[in-house]
Parts: sequence; structure tokens; C-alpha cells
Amino acid sequence: MTRKRILIFSLAYEPFIGGAEVALKEITDRLPDQEFEMITANLDGRQEKIERIGNILVRRVANKYLFPFFASRLAVKLHQTKKYDAVWAMMANQAGMAAAMFKKNFPLVPFLLTLQEGDDLGSLSYRLRLLAPRLFGVFRSADQIQVISNYLAAWARRMGARCPITAVPNGVDVNKFKVESEKRKATTQNLKTIITTSRLVWKNGVDILISAMQFLPNNVRLQILGIGPEETFLKQLMSRHRLDSRIQFLGHVAPGEVIGYLTRADIFARPSRSEGLGNSFLEAMAAGLPVIGTPVGGIPDFLHDPYCQGESLPIGMKGDTLGGSKVSPWIQTGWFCEVGNPQSVAEKVKYILNPVNLNQVQMVIRDARELVTQKYDWNGIAQEMAQIIAKLS
Repeated sequence: MTRKRILIFSLAYEPFIGGAEVALKEITDRLPDQEFEMITANLDGRQEKIERIGNILVRRVANKYLFPFFASRLAVKLHQTKKYDAVWAMMANQAGMAAAMFKKNFPLVPFLLTLQEGDDLGSLSYRLRLLAPRLFGVFRSADQIQVISNYLAAWARRMGARCPITAVPNGVDVNKFKVESEKRKATTQNLKTIITTSRLVWKNGVDILISAMQFLPNNVRLQILGIGPEETFLKQLMSRHRLDSRIQFLGHVAPGEVIGYLTRADIFARPSRSEGLGNSFLEAMAAGLPVIGTPVGGIPDFLHDPYCQGESLPIGMKGDTLGGSKVSPWIQTGWFCEVGNPQSVAEKVKYILNPVNLNQVQMVIRDARELVTQKYDWNGIAQEMAQIIAKLS
């Protein structure tokens, strides 16, 4: 494979990380034969202007809101001497706009756009129109688009993409989770723990999960890992339902410590209102937890519940066959609850915890873990991305 010099545009990067930033690091660290540089925003003004993180030489510019202009200007200057073989934008936000502006100056340099968006795409499309993405040509100027779910592939087409679109999901470090999940011991105590790892934002439905607790017996507890703008509201909701003694807000937990919490829990649940893919689901599946989610966004690519009532599925997802899904329609890898319905969440929890259903639950856990091992291992995903990069010319 020919060594390429790739310039990445990403609005955020370490230490400010979400699923997109984790994916960049996991993939680039596994591609040592490629040379990666990045332009990102110095979000708090405290980070080094230039530093190497893993396999990426990171350069930071000062202004988040004017990022497209500052980043593209720096990229044009760097390209005079660096002669990049391709540019890679992480998401159709200011990073995508910066890459599109660079592309206007150097139309022969291939432009790879990755879509990882997890917010509701209706409202996101509206916000993007306010930022005039068509003026910058984010979707139309891309030479290749990589998406983490079929849901985002359809969105790219609606937004005017004319280039090839390839679905390559995010993943998990399968070996790490396998070692930790083998430490799991069957619980004999009466106390049961639901866990969610999530940014505390509206789209992730943590309020629905909290409200579901009032329909569950007192021996069921909830652990919430994560921080976000809704934290105060969620704690008030907890108190309003008098659930303070049954719910723990654990705040920010380092990625390396999340596995330990997962292996000590009994169920993972996130009743999302929208989701690009949902790495937290995959991590829970790899850790051997039964998973409850909603049939929205990219979740049906990996979570399949053949017993889900059709009326709870969004339009275009009814029936057992999910176009482009990595899951056989005959295999169950989790449980769907209805969007925005706390009682539906509680019903799924009760079903999973019912000893009568133990054999089925164990089968679902096994099949879910096998799916993650086969389709969502970072090593395999990095090689898929290497093939995409190799075709950029």
C-alpha cells in the first residue's frame, strides 16, 4: 500500500473526546504506514498549539466558531510544502466546511468526509442550512463519504452527496472487553443494576430511563456514567420521583474504567431519541450485558429484536428485515423499547430479570457478543478504512 500523507479536519480532539474522536485515534493508531496530521480547535485555549498524539501530528487553531476559515487558511499554507495526498473531515460541521473550502483551492486533492452525527437529523439539517453547507459544498464536494450507519448514508444522499458512500461502523477493542467480561460472575444477590454510559443530553433519553425506575421494584438500581448540560434537570427529575436512594450519578468516568462498571452491572439501557450508531451499546454487548435500546438511527444496524412490535418501529423500519443491517433477521441481539415510553423500558427490564427467561437472555448475550467480535472489532474496521484511503487518488 502506498504511503499517503493525510490532513484531518476535526472540530474537537483529545482531551475533548466523543465517539468520533475515539474512532479517529483507534483507526489512525492502527495504520502506522500512513502519515496523519490534524487541524482542530483549541476548545479551552489551554492545549498545545502543536503536539503529537498517537499517530497524528495535531495542530490547533484558536476559534471554534470561525474554525472553517482559520483551519482552511492554515491548511492551504501547509499544503504548499506538505503536499497532502488527501484531506479527511470528521463530520459535516465546521470541520467539513473547512475541508470543502480547502477543496475549492485544491480541487485535485481527494476529500474524504466521515459522518458520525448522532443528533436528530431533522434539526441538524436545519442548523446546517443556517450555516449554509451548500455554500461551502460539504456534501457535494466530497470524493468519498464514509458513514458509521446506513441511517447516515441515507441522510448524506438527501443532503446532495453524489460520490460513493461506504458504511464502516465504529467499533470496540474486542480483546480488552473479552478479558474483562470473563471476570463477570453470575450474581446471586437480590440487588440488580441497570447501567447507562451517556452524555447527559436530550437525545440520549436519560430522562426516560430515570422515569422508568418508578415502575420497577426497589431492588433495581440505576447507575448513570457521564456528564452533560442536562445533569441538573435529570437530578431534579430523580428527586421529583423520589428515586435518590436508587440512582447514582457517577459523573465522568475514564474510558479505561468504564469496562469495570459494565462487568459489575446486570443490564445496559439507553432509550435514545436519536443515534448515529451508539458505541456504548457495542461496548455493553462486548462486556456480556443484555442491552435495551430504541429502533432509531443506526441502532438497528446491530441491535435486532425479532419480537419487537411493528408499531413501535419508525416508518421505514417495520418488518424483520433491516436493509443493510449487519444482523441476521432471525438472530436477537437485544431488546427494543418504545421511544419516549418509560413503561416500555420497565417492561423490558422486568422481562430480562425474570428467571423464567434466563436461557433466552443468555442466548441473546452470546449472539450479541459474537456479532461485535465478528463485525465491530477495531482491527477489522481500521483495515476497511485503510482500503478507503488507498482508493483516494
